[in-house]
Amino acid sequence: MMKMIDTIFFDNWNTLVQAPNLMKRGSSTKIFHEYLLDNGIDIPYDSFISAYVPISRKQVEEADRAGYKELDYKNRLERVFKFLDVEDYQLLAERAWKIYLNEWPKQTEFFPATRKILDGLKGNYKLGLITNYMDGPTCREVFNKLGYYEIFDSLVVSAELGYRKPAEVIFEQALKEIGSESGSSLMVGDTFEADIVGANSMGMKNILVDVYDNQHENYHECTAVIKDISQFPEGLRKILNA
Repeated sequence: MMKMIDTIFFDNWNTLVQAPNLMKRGSSTKIFHEYLLDNGIDIPYDSFISAYVPISRKQVEEADRAGYKELDYKNRLERVFKFLDVEDYQLLAERAWKIYLNEWPKQTEFFPATRKILDGLKGNYKLGLITNYMDGPTCREVFNKLGYYEIFDSLVVSAELGYRKPAEVIFEQALKEIGSESGSSLMVGDTFEADIVGANSMGMKNILVDVYDNQHENYHECTAVIKDISQFPEGLRKILNA
């Protein structure tokens, strides 16, 4: 019989909360490019993307090989601006980065079903959050806005730890903070490569939230699959009744 679940960890964006205008593919590069245009630097968007994509890809590959270290996104932007011969590239990259970060607390909101689900779990389970996010202070600002300090027993942010999911160290930190064992813990998240692979490596049960309905090839490696957070009670029942 399956060991009782006493702890539930959630991913944040696209699992519990949404920021549609920031989560769309290419949203960040459009913000950075518009910043250049607003400052009189007329670089075609295609040229910007041609510089950004290979620099981004190389940075991710290097970080993954180093054990899924956190990505330095501001440094990435500096490298792109420098490659494009932008004057004062470091200063402009820092300002563009701040403009981008400032949008996250403004635009992040709960999915309609989230708060009711969390309120129903509180007191019955230990609740934790493990999020891959690129800036600690901004992430904490979002947590304050959403009232997370009253909801969760542990909040682990990749930017503060220096490693991203699926690195085991980020799950180990979350388990340590909350005082739970992996075998009695459940991970809920929307990204197979980060949330489910990481949970499986730790021996944690898991629920994939396939919000874009595009991860079917990985379903066999998930304990349960749901389409959005409103279906979480069904996924949890499936696991508890297994």
